[in-house]
Amino acid sequence: MVINMTNKNDTSKKNQLPLISLPEDLWDLEEKHKRIAAKLADQMTLESINQVHNTDEFVKEAVKKAREKNPHPLINKGCRPVTIILLGGTKVTISTPYLRIDWKKTTGRKHKKRGKKGSGMYPVLEAIGIKDRVTPATRSEISLHTVQSASYKEAIEMLGRHGLSINVTTLKRIAISTVQEDTLLRDAALSVAMDIPILADTPLAGKRVRLLVDGGRVRTRIKKKGRKSKKNRHKFKTKWREPRIIVVDILSEDGTYDSIRLPLYDVLIEDADTVFNLIIGYMRLLGAKYAETVEFISDGADWIWDRVDRLITNAEIPESKLFKVLDYYHACEHINEALDLCGNLSPKKRKKTFKSLKEKLKNNIDGVSEVIKELRRMASKDKSDEMEKDLKYFIDHVDHMQYGLFLKNKISIGSGAVESAVRRVINLRFKGNGSLWKKEVVEGLMHLRSFF
Repeated sequence: MVINMTNKNDTSKKNQLPLISLPEDLWDLEEKHKRIAAKLADQMTLESINQVHNTDEFVKEAVKKAREKNPHPLINKGCRPVTIILLGGTKVTISTPYLRIDWKKTTGRKHKKRGKKGSGMYPVLEAIGIKDRVTPATRSEISLHTVQSASYKEAIEMLGRHGLSINVTTLKRIAISTVQEDTLLRDAALSVAMDIPILADTPLAGKRVRLLVDGGRVRTRIKKKGRKSKKNRHKFKTKWREPRIIVVDILSEDGTYDSIRLPLYDVLIEDADTVFNLIIGYMRLLGAKYAETVEFISDGADWIWDRVDRLITNAEIPESKLFKVLDYYHACEHINEALDLCGNLSPKKRKKTFKSLKEKLKNNIDGVSEVIKELRRMASKDKSDEMEKDLKYFIDHVDHMQYGLFLKNKISIGSGAVESAVRRVINLRFKGNGSLWKKEVVEGLMHLRSFF
């Protein structure tokens, strides 16, 4: 709707020059209004923060809860000035209560984290979500740009366009702190889910669910022992690690992707058992036991398939509801490799045979058995032993390659969702040329990116 705000009877300003006459004038005016609006919003936020501090009951309750949560006795050091950053980029200094550990009343070894007497806390600020000297919305904006931008430098530039002026150290500190808090909450929730009975009223109850698992690659740096070099730097070695990513999404009634419901992503750089413990925790927490169907789809990696039975048992997923599927396109790649062992195939004949075997595998009931017979028959005599090794892949996954049956029951046969997640979550941000990461940092940032 267009609103005409012109007063036809007002002729006093007819002879004045317009406020804008060029595109760049409007640009500057918009930027000016944006800055004014941001400052006004920050002033309103600051007023609410001050109002909290002026409420004696709230302040006393915040201090009381902080004392109850901390295992050590705390001493009230009165009010201290603290500078915080608001969403619009305004930096304000407020006076707020400060508590620190009373080491004189603490028994045992003194764990000093910062300064001579350890670190303290600001209970009132923490009660309203202000930690690391930023408000919750500011923290979210900084964390988002940290993992969505192509680099830390780009993140700082993009935040600067929004009025948030920070340096790399602050950017990393806030993002990593956010990761630590988020993973603590996640691990606590999953730990509880492992110890209590699975609830029937859960997000996955009565839904068609798809669970996908895959691995990517990221290069990490590990500091070597010994003295620093002449340039005052520690030597380090690089190592490729495999971030394992999981995708959980809810499908529509016809088995296709439901764009209304966002999938769940998470990433770990840990051993296979730890990754499956995470998956089991999610399946229990979300209630996969009560889902209509659960589709487990992956490639042929042994570390995945060797642990599926443990997933079924510990997540209490009924066998009748679970469909274990090996990605159809990975299976086709193995057909193509097996054809290399078949002699006397011209390029045209090979292409035709490959297409025929793919169609049999996909559309025929127990088409995988037909493919095994065909490949075994076509194998060169001198390469029959090599063919048997290749066919072992199909034999081991016969039950997971019943694509004709899967399609009949509207079950997905491809792992494109997790392949795409590997590219978007891992490769586009963390697998660049010359990108070397500390394991703890990159794992946390990938977790954060997966959630955004």
